[in-house]
Order: sequence, then structure tokens, then C-alpha cells
Amino acid sequence: EMSPEQEELDEVVVTAEKADANIKSTEMSVEKLDIRTIEKMPALLGEVDVIRSIQLLPGVSTVGEGASGFNVRGGSVDQNLILMDEAPVYNSSHLFGFFSVFNPDAVKDVKLIKGGIPAQYGGRLSSVLDIRNKEGNLKEFAANGGVGLVFSRLTVEAPIVKDKSSFIIAGRRSYADILARPFLNDDLSGSQFYFYDLSTKFNYKINDNNRIFLSGYFGRDVFAAGEDFRFNWGNATGTLRWNHLFNDKLFFNLSLIYSDYDYELGFGNGADAFDWSSRLFNYSVKPEFTWFANSNNTVTFGAQTILFDFEPANASGTSEGITTDISLDNKYGLESAVYVANEQKLNSRIALKY
Repeated sequence: EMSPEQEELDEVVVTAEKADANIKSTEMSVEKLDIRTIEKMPALLGEVDVIRSIQLLPGVSTVGEGASGFNVRGGSVDQNLILMDEAPVYNSSHLFGFFSVFNPDAVKDVKLIKGGIPAQYGGRLSSVLDIRNKEGNLKEFAANGGVGLVFSRLTVEAPIVKDKSSFIIAGRRSYADILARPFLNDDLSGSQFYFYDLSTKFNYKINDNNRIFLSGYFGRDVFAAGEDFRFNWGNATGTLRWNHLFNDKLFFNLSLIYSDYDYELGFGNGADAFDWSSRLFNYSVKPEFTWFANSNNTVTFGAQTILFDFEPANASGTSEGITTDISLDNKYGLESAVYVANEQKLNSRIALKY
């Protein structure tokens, strides 16, 4: 006969949003999508894409095929703030707008704010697209990938120290250039047309009150028609984030943010040629506090400083072997802000966010 053995388990907690949360919340015009929902949406050539998914939401429209970005309620592309783990992304597209730079295998959730933009985001006229990547599997090694019509992808995630630290690495690369190579004539034998990107994230749980995240992204599009035309662009971002819990009521987040966007354009070679490149760097520091003052007040306050380093043009033209430098001087800008916001519940029917 087997002797009984008892073990007391921790309680099971199930959390979810109420069905009417979208009309009772003080966040106006906010759409939240997790990656499982995005994967269920119609996909171009079988490839799931974040930007194309949000274009199916109310108020969001495409700019058009062959053009990057999206429009929100009639606004233009530059009026959208696009963030990947808090780092700004200035060109969100691959392949002239057919695919986005966000690898769905690395994305955790997507938040699109179309109105009433919270203070901590600064400001944009149309919207904020806040994308957060996965932190990696803390329990076991996992890998997934796929071979598609346009590109192949591979994602690897695993614990470094089980239940304490983990990482995720996700990469993609298109191969239209490889498939087309046998069909190109000699004049186009040096042609290139492909894109690739790499997303990675690392997290480390120091203790119950401190946690560190390090995330990065690097991607590039390359197009060249023989030796007479070349065009490429790319994004690189990096975010170092420290979460600290002072007590039950005060939470702190410090982010160090880096962003780099550049593009290059060239015509001709040898005695007659033109080359132009431009670049935009962002360096940012952002401390933020969340204070749960009481059951009716949640206060968010903090600051942000952004240093802009802009290279308008590193350009030169060559005509009949004579080269002329037409580069422009670098431009710099410093943008700083402080902010305070409070979400206040007055009674069961009225709540304010200001």
C-alpha cells in the first residue's frame, strides 16, 4: 500500500484585462497586440510582419507599395515615433516597404498609441509605435526558424543561468540575389539586392529588486545594379536598461539608448562618379520613476536628454577624373525634457490622466 504524501502549492493567480477595459481606461486610442495575435493576421508571401499587421487596425493606412512606413489618421510618416526597446528607429522598412525591420520571432508585444500620447514618450503629431522584444527563455534551450519565399530566419534562446539570466538571438536574410545570379548578364554580374537583420537581447536578474536588460538591433538593405548604381541603408540600435524596485510603491527605470541610421547613394565609377552618404546618431539618457501613491493615484515622473549628431552629406562628385568635395558640416542638437503625469481615480465612474 502506498503511503500518502502531501505538498502545499503556491496559489494560482490569473490576470487579464476586462472586456470593457478599452472604453473604461484613461488611455485613449491605444491598440495592444501580442505576437500570437499578429501571427494570426494575413501575411504577405506567408511572412508575418509587424507593420503590415498594424495597418489592419482602425485609423492606420499604408503609404503605398514600394514606400516605407505607415500613416495614422491622415498624418505623414515622419509624424510617427517608432521605438524598439525604447530606441528610435528612423527607417522601419526592408525591401522598399514590403517588409518591416522587426523580426516577428523576436517581438514580444506591440503597442500603438494614436491619441493622448503619454508624457514619457515626448511628442509626435500622429502616433507612437512601442515595440518590445522578447527577453529569452529562462528555463530551457529553444530554437526555431523557417525557410520562406523571400528570406530565411533563425532564432535561438536559452538560459545562461537558469531562472536568473537568459538571451535571445534572432536573424534573417533574404536571398533574391543568390537565386537571380545565374540569370544575370555580364553587365549586371555584380548586382546585389538583399537585406539582413539581427536582433538580440540579454537579461540578468540580480535579485528580487534589481534587473538589467541589454538589447540591440542591426539591419541593412543593399541594392546595386552592376557598377553604375548602388544604394543601401541601415539601422543600428542599442538599449541598456536597469529596473530597480525601491519598495512596494516606488519603481525606477534607467535607460541608456543609442540609435544610428545611415544611407548611401552612388552612381558611376572611375572617371565619372557620384557618391553620397548621410547619417543620424542619437544618444539618450532616460531616468523614470513610477510612484503608486495610493489606490487612487499613480504618478509617473522623470527626465530625458537626447544628443543628436547629424551628418547631412559626405558627398563627392568626379567628372573626367577631377573630384570635387561637396560635403556639408556636421550638425548637432541637444534636446532635454522633464515630465510628470498622474493617473487619478476620482470615483467609480470618473478617472483623470493629466
